[in-house]
Amino acid sequence: MLVVYDSRFGNGKAFAEKLGMPTQNVNEELNEECVLVTRNEGLGEITQVTRAFLDKNKDLVRGVVVNGSKERHAETYCFAADKIEKEYGITCLRKIDGQGTDEDVEAVKAAIENL
Repeated sequence: MLVVYDSRFGNGKAFAEKLGMPTQNVNEELNEECVLVTRNEGLGEITQVTRAFLDKNKDLVRGVVVNGSKERHAETYCFAADKIEKEYGITCLRKIDGQGTDEDVEAVKAAIENL
């Protein structure tokens, strides 16, 4: 499975690469099914880049992982995941803090296998 990432500070990219699957940036052309690793913007909003990607490719996205910061944004932690589920009908596979943990990696790998 291809893993597409929207990463501002590198956390999403790092997590995507930990999954051990092919990866690409959200700005690249998509030609196959994928899982999206994205992030919050502002107070739990979907980033403009992710929104544009989903508007164009939502039929190819099988699941989403959203990263955020529990410490810095506890009140709006990974709210973008809930908004993506509601607006695009794409299941959130996991909400992760920063680059995620080994447990997050294993949970997302298992979720991808069940898609």
